[in-house]
Amino acid sequence: MVLPPMVEEFGWSRGQVGFGFALIAMIYGLAGPLVARVIDRIGCRMTIFYGGFFNATGAVITCYTTSLWQFYIGAGVIMGVGMAMQTVIPGNQLIANWFHHRRSLALGIFLSIGGLGALSAIPASIYIDATGQWQHIWLAMAGCTLLASLISFFVVKERPSDVGQEIDGGKVLVAANPNKSASPSVYRTADSWTTAQAFRNPSFWLILLGGGASVMGATIVTSQLVLHLTDVGIDPVLAGSALGFQGTIGAGARLMSGMLGDKFDSRKLLMIGLIGQLVGYYFLTIAVDPIHVYLFVLTFGLGYGMAAVSSTSLMVNFFGVGNNAKLMAVRGLVVTLLAGVGPVTAGILADHYGNYSLAFNLYMAINFIAIIAVFLMPIPILKQRDGKGGVDEIQNVCEKES
Repeated sequence: MVLPPMVEEFGWSRGQVGFGFALIAMIYGLAGPLVARVIDRIGCRMTIFYGGFFNATGAVITCYTTSLWQFYIGAGVIMGVGMAMQTVIPGNQLIANWFHHRRSLALGIFLSIGGLGALSAIPASIYIDATGQWQHIWLAMAGCTLLASLISFFVVKERPSDVGQEIDGGKVLVAANPNKSASPSVYRTADSWTTAQAFRNPSFWLILLGGGASVMGATIVTSQLVLHLTDVGIDPVLAGSALGFQGTIGAGARLMSGMLGDKFDSRKLLMIGLIGQLVGYYFLTIAVDPIHVYLFVLTFGLGYGMAAVSSTSLMVNFFGVGNNAKLMAVRGLVVTLLAGVGPVTAGILADHYGNYSLAFNLYMAINFIAIIAVFLMPIPILKQRDGKGGVDEIQNVCEKES
């Protein structure tokens, strides 16, 4: 909602604006391994705390921007680092530390609260339409990130043991025979895969493909939705509200996915989520009236919400808690670099052809490939060599909950 007035005021092209959002994604991904090391040294709590100051600094720079390079530095580079420090990587590690049996539900609540922030797009769109003061939105972002830093500093605890508690469900038990259940509904390993072991497993890369396709769809929507809808004659306030409402529906879908993820295979939930995003993009390509906008909001919001939680759950369920921050950092690096291609490509194609039809169709093709990849994804089995040179399968937890 903040981009159209900036594009109008500074005369930037769609491709230039798209690159700014791609830069956020790329910096977010590139900063992931560094953030994982910071977490190892100072913990999740202080990582989130300092991340807020990065975000606030970037937002203030963007507020006072007068050129494209300032926009890239403030919103792209500095806020990209801040987002990596303050969002999914430390948050996911904290949840992995605290939850086992209800891990998916906890992730759903965590990610749904973040999705509720999209509601701010509605009053922000109305405010910008009435005053034209897009700068104030960036200042509001700065204040919110600093508030999150303070909450983290005073509230967050690294592990249950820090306050005399245990992980939910008590001590994690290892199944004597991980293959005893023929078709487990929920699979959770009791082991901590190393990064090298995860890299050698195809399921790791298939999770990244599914997550990357999902995030690519979201970054295109975030950066280009309002521009596309206004291009096809949709009222600017409705266009901005659509961005907010799909985020709100996505928040509800994340919570729902979290609840379902403790009972059903997260691979199926990820596949359903990707299908929802695909259907949403179809409605977006034919959107010429409010009804199609609402259909997009509903299907895409539900799809992205489900995909966001299930792809994150799969990573910790399949590869364990111990190195989760490092694996999530690598996931963030690959996924965000892949997803960063989306806004740039969509913006360039829109500048060249005058509309987003080709860009949206290309994304739908990528999404379809990701659906097939997730459908074929196997459960990974960790093996390691024992001291005698033999190969022992590491026991894993396979749970079937009704």
